[in-house]
Amino acid sequence: MKNSLIKISNGNFSAQARIWRGCFVALAVVAVISSSPSASAQDLSPDQLNFFEAKIRPVLIKECYGCHSAKTGATKGGLMVDSKEALSMGGDSGSAVVGGSLEESTLWSAINHEDYNMPPGKMLSDKVLADFKKWIEMGAPDPRAMKVANIKSEISPEDIESGREFWAFKHPANPELPAVKNESWAATTIDRFVLAKLEEQELSPAADADAETVLRRLTFGLNGLPPTSKQVEWMKSNFQNDPQAAIAKVVDDLLDSPQFGERWGRHWLDVARYGESSGREVNMTFPDAWRYRDYVIDSFNKNKPYDRFIQEQIAGDLLPVRTDEQWAENLTATGFLALGPKTLSEQNGRQFRLDLVDEQVDVTSRVVLGVSVACARCHDHKFDPIPQTDYYAMSGIFENTSTHYGTIDTLQNRRPSNLLQLPVGDPKLSSKRISKAELAALTERLGEARETLNEAQRQRLQQRRKGGDGNNSQSAFLNVARSSSLVAALEAQVNSYDEDGYPITKALGVQEVDKLQETRLLGRGEFDQPGQVVDRGLPQVLCATPVKLSPKSSGRAELAVWLGSNQNPLTARVMVNRIWQHMMGQAIVRTPENFGATGQAPTHPALLDWLAVRFVEDNWSVKKLIREIALSRIYRTNSRYSEKGFAADPSNELIWRYEPKRLDAEALRDAMLFVSGELELDRPYGSVVAKAGQGLVRDGVVIAASQPSTKNGASGNRRRGKRTSGEKGMMSISGERGSVTPIDQEVNFRSVYLPVVRDNVTRAMGVFDFAESSMVVGTRETSNTPDQGLYFLNNEFVVKQSESLARRLVDASNKTEKQIELAFLWAYGREATDKELSAARQFYQSFDVSDSKSRRGNSRAAVELKKLSALCQGIFASAEFRFLN
Repeated sequence: MKNSLIKISNGNFSAQARIWRGCFVALAVVAVISSSPSASAQDLSPDQLNFFEAKIRPVLIKECYGCHSAKTGATKGGLMVDSKEALSMGGDSGSAVVGGSLEESTLWSAINHEDYNMPPGKMLSDKVLADFKKWIEMGAPDPRAMKVANIKSEISPEDIESGREFWAFKHPANPELPAVKNESWAATTIDRFVLAKLEEQELSPAADADAETVLRRLTFGLNGLPPTSKQVEWMKSNFQNDPQAAIAKVVDDLLDSPQFGERWGRHWLDVARYGESSGREVNMTFPDAWRYRDYVIDSFNKNKPYDRFIQEQIAGDLLPVRTDEQWAENLTATGFLALGPKTLSEQNGRQFRLDLVDEQVDVTSRVVLGVSVACARCHDHKFDPIPQTDYYAMSGIFENTSTHYGTIDTLQNRRPSNLLQLPVGDPKLSSKRISKAELAALTERLGEARETLNEAQRQRLQQRRKGGDGNNSQSAFLNVARSSSLVAALEAQVNSYDEDGYPITKALGVQEVDKLQETRLLGRGEFDQPGQVVDRGLPQVLCATPVKLSPKSSGRAELAVWLGSNQNPLTARVMVNRIWQHMMGQAIVRTPENFGATGQAPTHPALLDWLAVRFVEDNWSVKKLIREIALSRIYRTNSRYSEKGFAADPSNELIWRYEPKRLDAEALRDAMLFVSGELELDRPYGSVVAKAGQGLVRDGVVIAASQPSTKNGASGNRRRGKRTSGEKGMMSISGERGSVTPIDQEVNFRSVYLPVVRDNVTRAMGVFDFAESSMVVGTRETSNTPDQGLYFLNNEFVVKQSESLARRLVDASNKTEKQIELAFLWAYGREATDKELSAARQFYQSFDVSDSKSRRGNSRAAVELKKLSALCQGIFASAEFRFLN
């Protein structure tokens, strides 16, 4: 059944969690060769050999090789038929020939023109069909063996051994603390490392920033929000007496708030390439991706040790658990491997599978290790000692992993997938229960749709056998495709409920395969150029002590344990580098996803190692490391320009001042909502994409699959309300009129919960350099464009928040002077200067509202509110609001 859920069962929690292994998606079969060796001509009896040579090989050469052989270079449908191994591997629809089983052999159904039309345009004779039937039933004897090349690497074991001397591939060592001249300045160990570098260049760190600047830096850095007026007042009264104690109190409060996970979870989502759709040519939604998003946020709030955080995302389905709740969390974590972008229009199933595995290798190695192993897919790595065999050793782990991302079978989507059913139901879904009668009605409609599909398939087969013309053939194909898509959409809806009508809780994720497959090195990365078998393994240059993988499993569990440990030299370094970057504005290694030879060397190598060692010693605690950085003296230096500092170090690599930076897209939007009093801090349930459901993204809307409501007997599938001109004529992916859900909706919750639909970023995010969700983004671009200025001048959201802030100011005071003072305090986290107050009063008094539509016939209060709104909009548009100093 298409788009069925993979159900997970849990056994004895005291041992390794037992699971029912998910099978591969039907149309995305692993492009690897069975572990059993192919039979040679000597292994066949004379009768078998003669039968194949006389009855089978000539037909394959004449009728099939033109479209399905390595010799012609054509591999339609991902299928080659010129060797026994190729027939066993099959193509899009699985193994082409399974000896002894006609039902499992897709070649048999294809030459009978049941599901496919092979050979195209004609039927084989009854005699030939009888020969193929006999051949398959006798076990499909075949003397043809696939030609396999022995592809040699130019990277020798000696190269790998010497490569381990590169700084990033050595294990972090606890360095000696540097001596500094200005002992009294350093407040923490971090300060000593920074100060020592500055003193080498005869530079001094900048002076301390004032209390308000430090507070704003902390609240945005840890929670992504401006400080409240109460926080400003408290900080001012306590900072002068004991800045260290004042900062510690603020930091502890911020770390304990739920907004911390929302802020720092978003940083992780950038590198995890989080998205709620497939992107690319056929942009299908991932309605259940939001569960991974919430998992990440909750993990940061719970201060989950980073090693465990990594292990859950790579192999959460294989880790021991004690409860179903923990197991559900682990399964959701594996969404990390499942939610990447996908080319669902890819015609070749083997190519799709190889690209999916490549993306998983790439994201795992770059995000966790800061090294791109995927660069060795087609050839040895050009710069780092990573031979091509290392890539296929690692890809073999993921080739023996099935990926479940949940898109239904449609005319556009050639690569459908199922989802994982979590062992614990989501209680918030209980309200969406349907009655048994409604479920029965839905099931009945599914049965009717299947009958329609069967009839369409019957008519198409009949037409093929009669040799219908091109137009009729095309029409018959479209009828089958539409009917199949409708069946898939209805199946997805029926399968989303249990037998009592309760919605089933689903998630994206991965599972082990039932039957392990061996991996072959591929010449130039092409699946039709197979080389020698490569054992599953890990990058050799990072394993001074080889890590043994169990031959009875994919090796993903061992990979996860190794990644989340200090047994590799990079995991801790890469994460502390990211934390430093988000706290200080620039990373120690300014290429956070590339610690290899082409990446930049660390500006403070000893500090990086000290932080990495300390991170592991503190049980991989992200919060402890953030607290340590926040309490350092260098963190609270000001960001003012220094002629001497700039002349000696224009890029501020030595950190002679705090690096000023523009607020990112989420912080800007959240700050406006927060200051205006409109921000809703409670987490919304799900996401806009989840409410839209399975569908195709086009022109900023989700066109849902046909999922007719069964409530009160209704059969329509359009949403209620007015239909915009852009929605007219929109058809669902099943060919029927579909419900339409706009992506960019007016909501007031935090920006981390906005929909992240690939290639359809909301306006508020896109104009301020939101992370490209199809890529690993460790450092966002920071642009300064006219569009950003125009956004603050004309965007409806900005105008509305300015009006809301004005109303909030009026509610707080009826004095214009006080209103202006509060506007500065709330927006900038500080009191306004006399010069600023004077300029604001002048603007307020001189602002002309004569062109305003609200001017005529409105009260004086309305006019004053309009003037105050304009002032608030100017405050939002200012550089101080947009930048963090």
